[in-house]
Amino acid sequence: MLLAGHLAKIQGLKGEFLFHALMDKPERLEGMTGLVLAPPLQDLEQGEMAPPARGITLRTFRWHQDRPCLAFAGLPDRTAAEPFKGWALWMPEAEATLDEGESFRHQWIGCEVFLAGRKVGEVLRLDPGPAGYDMVVMRDLRPGRTGQRDIPYIKAWWTLDLPNRRLDLDPPEGLLDVNQVGD
Repeated sequence: MLLAGHLAKIQGLKGEFLFHALMDKPERLEGMTGLVLAPPLQDLEQGEMAPPARGITLRTFRWHQDRPCLAFAGLPDRTAAEPFKGWALWMPEAEATLDEGESFRHQWIGCEVFLAGRKVGEVLRLDPGPAGYDMVVMRDLRPGRTGQRDIPYIKAWWTLDLPNRRLDLDPPEGLLDVNQVGD
């Protein structure tokens, strides 16, 4: 399953939600089968759906002030929708389409990160960043280093070879050492 986004606040009296989309084209949800609502901390990326997650059918999709607005079958009004505010909407990976050069977040997990030909880390996850771009969370494997580093995914800094599980990084000087305490 892929995380499509989160149900934000309820819009109006007809059980509609403003939708915080994590996908480029949320209008693709229209007519999609296999959608699942789950509490925000229930991760369905690798696992099977288990209660309290539940299958759901999209009733309506529309845009409201440049934000997607969704309503679901079985949630006819504001009262029925209220318990699901903040929940995550998941979609089947098979329903997703990728354009040339695009990838899914989970495909990055475990990839080795190289800097100037030297292995410097391993991708733990990709997190949405506050400025609208993803943060690559990397386990730092450089000698004498521990912990993780958050590196912005700026396309010009990264060369991706996902079939070989390799990412080459060419960041600005010192980026990996921003949090390093002086000796």
